[in-house]
Amino acid sequence: MEPEESATDWHDILATVLLAHGRCCTCNGTGLDEDGDTCRDCDGSGIDNHGA
Repeated sequence: MEPEESATDWHDILATVLLAHGRCCTCNGTGLDEDGDTCRDCDGSGIDNHGA
């Protein structure tokens, strides 16, 4: 594995972990509720805005 490839892999992993950490628990980060409408808990952002 090339050093550049390894660094890129770590950046992808870190970005995934950071996004998963702050995702909305109601819509799981999709921004949509089960009916396909905008999630009322995160207003469609997919980010947990309640601090829970």
